[in-house]
Amino acid sequence: MYETECTLCGRIKKHLQEIKNKYPGYHCKPVWGTGSLNSRICVFGLAPGLHGANKTGIPFTADFSGQLIREIIEELEIDEYFITNVVRCYPEKNLPLTAEKNNCQVYNFHELSRLQNLKVIIALGEVAYRQIIKLYDIKYNTHKFQHGNVLKLNEKIKLISSYHCSKLNINTHKINKRMLKKIFLRAIKLSYYG
Repeated sequence: MYETECTLCGRIKKHLQEIKNKYPGYHCKPVWGTGSLNSRICVFGLAPGLHGANKTGIPFTADFSGQLIREIIEELEIDEYFITNVVRCYPEKNLPLTAEKNNCQVYNFHELSRLQNLKVIIALGEVAYRQIIKLYDIKYNTHKFQHGNVLKLNEKIKLISSYHCSKLNINTHKINKRMLKKIFLRAIKLSYYG
């Protein structure tokens, strides 16, 4: 889809090279969204996991969060979906700087513009939520992040905010599989009935 050698974030590029030296078989490049371009539902996470998408090159694979998300998608028999992250490369300690988050906005915009049937975006975590509303010129101070909230982005697309399904959030009971499944059920309903 894009050139795989994005060089906008020098800090991340250097960090990925260090990881590649340690794990030569890892992808360690930008990870682009995957799924159906006809999808009504798009899922945005924060960034590739160190031993997940950063390893495989495919969003939400090979780690705890990916396994949970894909289990739910399979259980709910969601045939068409698009899945991606607001930051395309694994940042050190999974903490992207503001400039790094903003550098990826062009890719967020491009991926969303390709989804012509899109009705619902699920934002996993506050960082993803903030980056998505920024794309639609919605101010955070008037629309703060809250798990389960639905926000109308435009006449066609709604945004559902959810806590991220990271291992930490699951282990601390901030979110569980049942809560996340409810988010996806709501997305299915909104994608067909508004």
